[in-house]
Amino acid sequence: MRTFRLLAAAVILLAITVVPPMALWHVRSAYLPDRVPSATEAVAWLTGEDNGQLFLLLLVAAGLIAWLQLVVAIVLELLARLSGTAVPRLPGFGWAQRIAAALLLVVLTGTAAEAAEPTGDDAQPTHVVAPGDSLTKIAAGELGSSARYREVFDLNRGIPQPDGRSLQNPGLLRPGWILRLPQDSDCEEVVVRPGQTLSQIASEELGDAGRYREIFDLNRGRPQLAGRVLDDPDSIRPGDVLRIPRPAKPAGGGGAATATFVRASVTCQTPEPPPPAPPSQPAKPPSPPPSVPPPAQSGHSSNSAASPADADDGSSVTVVSVGGVLAVGLLTLLAARRRRAHHRRRPGHRIRHKQPGRLEKDLRAAACPGTVDDLDRALRTLARHAGADLPRLRAVKIGTDGITLRLAEARSPIAPFVQTRPAEWQLDPAADLDGEHVPPPYPALVSLGHTADRDLVLINLHEAGVLALGGDRDAAESVVLAMAWDLAAAPWAARTQLTLVGTGKTSAERHPDRLRFAPGWDEALEPSQGCPQVLLSAIPLTDDVARRLPPSGYDAVVTALDNDLSLPDAWHLDATGQSTAVKILGEDVELQRLSPVQVSELVDALADADEPDQVQADEYRNVPLEETGVPEAVHVPEPAVSVDRRPVATSVPSLQLLGPVRLHGADPEAVEGKKLNRLTELAAYLALHPGVTADDISRQLGTDTQPWSAATRQGYISRLRTWLGRDENGELYVPNVDARHGGYRMSGSFTADWHQFRDLARRGLAERDHGVSDLQQALDLVRGTPFNGVPPGRYVWSSWHQREMIDAIVDVAHTLADAYQKAGDLPAARRAAMRGLLAEPVSEILYRDLLRIEYRAGNLAAVRQTADKLAALAESLDVELDQETSALVSTLLAVRPS
Repeated sequence: MRTFRLLAAAVILLAITVVPPMALWHVRSAYLPDRVPSATEAVAWLTGEDNGQLFLLLLVAAGLIAWLQLVVAIVLELLARLSGTAVPRLPGFGWAQRIAAALLLVVLTGTAAEAAEPTGDDAQPTHVVAPGDSLTKIAAGELGSSARYREVFDLNRGIPQPDGRSLQNPGLLRPGWILRLPQDSDCEEVVVRPGQTLSQIASEELGDAGRYREIFDLNRGRPQLAGRVLDDPDSIRPGDVLRIPRPAKPAGGGGAATATFVRASVTCQTPEPPPPAPPSQPAKPPSPPPSVPPPAQSGHSSNSAASPADADDGSSVTVVSVGGVLAVGLLTLLAARRRRAHHRRRPGHRIRHKQPGRLEKDLRAAACPGTVDDLDRALRTLARHAGADLPRLRAVKIGTDGITLRLAEARSPIAPFVQTRPAEWQLDPAADLDGEHVPPPYPALVSLGHTADRDLVLINLHEAGVLALGGDRDAAESVVLAMAWDLAAAPWAARTQLTLVGTGKTSAERHPDRLRFAPGWDEALEPSQGCPQVLLSAIPLTDDVARRLPPSGYDAVVTALDNDLSLPDAWHLDATGQSTAVKILGEDVELQRLSPVQVSELVDALADADEPDQVQADEYRNVPLEETGVPEAVHVPEPAVSVDRRPVATSVPSLQLLGPVRLHGADPEAVEGKKLNRLTELAAYLALHPGVTADDISRQLGTDTQPWSAATRQGYISRLRTWLGRDENGELYVPNVDARHGGYRMSGSFTADWHQFRDLARRGLAERDHGVSDLQQALDLVRGTPFNGVPPGRYVWSSWHQREMIDAIVDVAHTLADAYQKAGDLPAARRAAMRGLLAEPVSEILYRDLLRIEYRAGNLAAVRQTADKLAALAESLDVELDQETSALVSTLLAVRPS
C-alpha cells in the first residue's frame, strides 16, 4: 500500500509538471502560425477579423501562466515542508498555493496517513509535530506528564519520518513528523483534508455539527504545520491538525461517508511547561498567594530573538544566544542553592525569594536535560571502552542526527559510537551507556553555539590549546562569559578550575569553588595544580604573554585577540558578527553569548539564593528556637509499641495533599480513568485558591501560551461537579458560580488535610493547655512530602504551596520534639521528628533534634548513625550540610552524657 501511494504521488506530480507543456507543444499548430510572422502580418492578424486562432492563443498563454504559478507553488510548498519552515505567501498566487497545499497533503502525508490510521483495536496512537513542539510539551499534552518524554523518544528513535530524517535527539524535532505514542491515550486528533469544515468534522466525529465550537475552542491559538495559528472557525486549511474532545462514532451506527481526515489517538490536554522556580513567598503565609501565571516560555534573549521558524527544532533552541547545556547547568546550580537556603531556615521563619528574572525564564525555555545527560553518559562510556586509547576529540554536534563527534584524525570507532565518516562518529541509538562511575574524559568541552540548522556545537578547548577571539572587545567578552559559566555548570567539567582575566569578578565571587578572577595577565599566569585548568580572558593577548603561555600550566586558553598579533597554531573565531566561520566544522556557527547584563542578573539570582530574606511567619511565632549547648541527658524506658494516631477515614470527599495526592470519598470508577488525575488536580487547585476566576483556572492548569479553552475548562469543572455530587445538606461540593460565591471554589463541607493541619497548628501554637494534643493531631495527618507522587509537569502551580506545607510541618514537628524532650518523653520526641522527616527528608532542624534526643537517651551509637545517615542523604541529593549541624555532631560525640 505504501509503495502504491508513493507511485501514485509521483505520477500526479509528473502529470502536473510535465504533461501540460508537452500537450500544448504537441497541438501548437492549432494556435500558432506555421512560421514567424513579419511585423506587417502580425499587425494585420491583431487588427483583422479573428477566426478563433487569436482567442485560442490568448487562452493558451493564460493557461501557461497558471501552470507556471502552480509549479512555483508546488516547489515552494515542497521546500517549506522538507525544511520545516513556513510557506511564503506570494501575491497573486493564493489559488495556486491552496491547490499545492492540498496536493502535497496527499503526496507527503499519504504514508503518514497510512501510519496514523487505526488498523484495529490496538492501533498505535500518534502525534503530528507542530512548530514549537518539544518532546516534553508533547508528553505533557498527550500523556499527562512531561517526564514521559523519554518514552516518546525511545519509541520513535531512528524511525524514518516523511522528510527522510529521523529522531536522534530528544531536543530536536521537525514540524510534520509523525511520532508514535504509548498505548494509553484516550482522545483523537484529525488532519483536515481539502473541503472540510469544522461543522462537518463535528458532525462525523461527535455526531453533532453544532459542537464545532468545542473543536474550535480546543484548538484556538494552537500552532499548525504552515506556521500559523487557528484564530477563526472558518479559517481551517488542508493539513491543519485539530484535536477533538473525545472519540465518537457517527450517529446511526454506520453509513457515514468515507473519512476525509487522518485520525490519530492522543490525549485532549494542553501542554504544560516545566515546573518554574518557586515564586516569592509573602511574609504572612496563612492565605495562599494570588494566582501567579507560570513563566512564559519566552524565546528572546538580549542579543536576538527566535522566530517561529527558529523554534521548530524543540526547546533547546528557543533562546538563540544560550544553548541547552548552559541552560541546564545554570538552572541546576540555582536549584541547588535555593534548596540549601531552605535547609538552613530558622524555625518559625520563611524564606522569601525574588521573582525569577527574564534570564531564568529564558533558560527554562532553552533547557534540555535529557540531551545533556545523554552526552555526559556517552562520553564516559567511550572513556570506559577506550581506556588509555582515548580519541582526540575536536568538536561535538548535537542535532537532528543525534550526537556526533568530530575527531582530530581518522580511526576505527569505539563503543558506544559508530563511524559515519573517516573522522566522524555518531552515537549508536541502541547502545548501552554504562560509564556512570568513569571520570569525564573531556573536562574542557564547552558549548560554542548553534549552526544554521539549529544544531548545538561544542568544542574541546584542550585540543584547541588557544582559542583566539578576534573583533569587537565587548562581543568577545560576552562569548568568554558564556564559556566560563558553561564550563562552571557542565557535569563533565566538574573538576575543571576556571580563571577569568579582566572580566567576571562578580561571577567568581559568587561561585568561588569553580571560578577565579584575575585583574590582569600577571596575576592570571599562576594557576593552581592538581586539576584541569582553563584560562578565559577578555583582555587581548600580547606578545609577551603569548611567549609565557606554553609553560604556564593551563590546559587551554580562550582570549580576546588584537588584529596585529599572529598566533598561527591557535583556533581563530571572529566574535563581532552574529555568526562566525568555524574551520574544523566547515560551516558557520552563531556564537553562544552571555552579556554583562545577563551575568549580572544571574549573579543577583545566585546571591538571592545564597542569602535570602528570612521573615517571621505570623502563625508560627511560638515555634521554639533551637537550644544551644550540650543537652542534658535523661533516661526513660522505651515503650514496647509506638502508637500511630491517624484520623479515621470517612466517606465524605476529602483531599490528601500532605503526602501522595489522593481524593478520598469519591468513587474512582465513576469517572474515566484517564481523567482521574486531572480532576483531582482541579479539585486541589480550587481547594487552595477559593474564589479563583475562570481565566486563572485556564492559565494555571493549561499554560500561559496555550491555556485551557473555555470548553475544556467547563468540561472538567462539570465532570468534577457531577463526580463529587452533593453533601448531606444537598449542597454541591463544587458550587455553581454566582454573585454570592464570586468565583470558583470548593464548598465549605469539602475537606482537605492541609486545611485541617493549619487549623490544628494555629490553635496548638496559640494555646498552652491543649497545644501538644492539637499539634500531635496535625502532625498525624502527614504521610509524606506534600504533593508527592504527582507526575512532573502536573501541579506546576503548587510550588509555593508545597514549600509552605513543608516548612509548616517541620515547624510543628520541631515544636513537638522540643516539648516532648522538655517533658522527658524521648520516644514521643523521636516519633515527632521522624514524622516531620517524612515531609522533608533532609531537614537539618529535625536531624539536629534527633541528635539531641539520642544524646539525651545516652545512645552515642545512634548519634553517630543519625549523623552518618544525614551526611549520606545530603551527598545523594548534592546538598551541603550547615556548619551548625557539623559542629553539633562534633560536640555531642566529644562529650559523653552523664
